[in-house]
Amino acid sequence: MSNRFHELRRGSWSITDQKQKAATFEEMIVMADRYMTEEDAYDARINYMSAALEAGSREKILVAFSWCLAKFEQTPGEYSVHTLLWYYKWVLNEVWRMPEFSLDQVERIYEDFKQKCIQHGFNLRPYYQQKVNFLLSQGMLAEATEFYKLWRSAPRDSLADCKACEQNLFGVYQFKMNHYKKGMGTLKPILEGKMTCHAVPQNTYSHTIVPLLKLKEYDQAMAISKKALRLIKGPQFLEEHSIFLEFFTVTDLPKAVKIYNETIRYGLDSKVGWDRFHYFLSVRMFLAEWHKKRRRKKLAEADRVTMDWVNQEIARLAEAFDRRNGNAYMTQYIEERNKHIRRLIAAYASRSE
Repeated sequence: MSNRFHELRRGSWSITDQKQKAATFEEMIVMADRYMTEEDAYDARINYMSAALEAGSREKILVAFSWCLAKFEQTPGEYSVHTLLWYYKWVLNEVWRMPEFSLDQVERIYEDFKQKCIQHGFNLRPYYQQKVNFLLSQGMLAEATEFYKLWRSAPRDSLADCKACEQNLFGVYQFKMNHYKKGMGTLKPILEGKMTCHAVPQNTYSHTIVPLLKLKEYDQAMAISKKALRLIKGPQFLEEHSIFLEFFTVTDLPKAVKIYNETIRYGLDSKVGWDRFHYFLSVRMFLAEWHKKRRRKKLAEADRVTMDWVNQEIARLAEAFDRRNGNAYMTQYIEERNKHIRRLIAAYASRSE
């Protein structure tokens, strides 16, 4: 059994199919729990978290990490503090995306991360960064601004995200504050290829589309969208796929059909409410445009993904987030998104006249 475990581990790094890679690590976890050492089981779960993210199974990160956290707290001297806290940041970025977790549960998780950073001598820069993301997701802009200031002023250490990831999120913050030109200026080093990492610029491109359209920079929005389509592949980019599905629904419907057919299974498979909500908002717009004419061609999952079903799913998720957050931000967001869509359609209609 040991030989099989190590054979799987050696082969896992060359697997390119995300779901197959995640399944390989799941098999390794089962084997490690039954036949291998606790250290093997711990390492298998640490490696599994990256594979689960790439496979679009973000919710499974929480299960794997909870096991590792429990083992770390039982015998903290046995495992790397830095590695545990690095993946803890991933948990902070995922847990608020699932409305099944109450505000109290989310806040307790954030506070535990904060205390562990202090206990083990790390700065609170990543804690402040994740608080900004969480507060922005609730529409709490004033509170997010206070944590943004703390984030920018806190010293960097080895637990901080890379400079490209941080620069990307600085731009996102500016966009959320409706500072579109400032946000584009912030992202300029990324868009010019001067700052990159494994996730940047892939997840930067989608953030720029709405601001560029509001700035009436239509040609730049088109150029970035075409570039992004060559780079953004797989279920881990579900929210990004939604932006470009929406954009090309207005500007190039055949291309939108291709995006839809390639990504609809990702949306249906996702267990993360935040990602599903944004994706199916774009699907609703796409279906509305698609059904304006009689079509011979049948879309993928057409029997399951009907307009009625999509409307119900969007309403269900918005209500779940609003109930969890204690406000009506997601319901209001739907109306703002609808206004943006109407402006987008009008803008491109006028350009084609």
